[in-house]
Order: sequence, then C-alpha cells, then structure tokens
Amino acid sequence: MFNMFRKSQPRRPTPALCTALVSDGLPPGMAASSLNVVEQHGSYSGRRVTYFRAFDPIRVAERAVQVRGYTDLDVHPDLVIGSGHVEADGAVVLTKHNRPGVESPPDRTEADRSTHGDDEQFVFPDRSS
Repeated sequence: MFNMFRKSQPRRPTPALCTALVSDGLPPGMAASSLNVVEQHGSYSGRRVTYFRAFDPIRVAERAVQVRGYTDLDVHPDLVIGSGHVEADGAVVLTKHNRPGVESPPDRTEADRSTHGDDEQFVFPDRSS
C-alpha cells in the first residue's frame, strides 16, 4: 500500500548493472549475475538517481551479516563489490574503490628541487629576486 516507506530488499542486478560491474573488474571467479544489489533513491548534482551497492550473498552469509537495505552495508564496506548510482536514463555510474590487491595511487611527496635552482621564478612568481 505505501511503497514509498518500503525498504530496498536485496535483488539480482539488472543486465546493464552486470555489464558495468564486469567492465570495472570483479574478483576472480565471481560472476556479476551471482551478486545481489540493494538500492536507495536520492539525488546527485540535482538529478534524481538510484544509489546501489552490489555484494556477494555467499560472503555476507559466511560473515552472518543480514543485509536488508542499502545502509546495512555502511558498517561492512569490505563486503561491497561495487557501488555507484543509476541515472534516470539508465546510465550506470560506478564509484571507484580501493580494493585489496589493487594498487592505490602513491602519496604525494615534496619534489627535490636541489637540481633545479633556476626554477625559483616559476615556482614562486611573486617573490622578487
């Protein structure tokens, strides 16, 4: 009767979502069609979208976690295989995650300027010599 008050229940991903998850890269031996998805309606840059989180129901069961809605995975981000949002036109936008085994970008460090003594005018243009 009141569908707007009903929580998102885990369900199988749509074919478009499966394609996006596969192109983003899944863990070895995992098929996108074996995953479950929970959703939450919201907005992104003023547009109505549907946020999603994909997870492996087998791993969730092994950890004795009950996932009934989108926010149930807030405290278990390691169980999320892929997430993002779906635009009103059906376009799938994935959120990048640092997964185990995937290199993260290196931390920024200060450059060694000792061999570039002539670049002071470019690095600090407001300094008078």
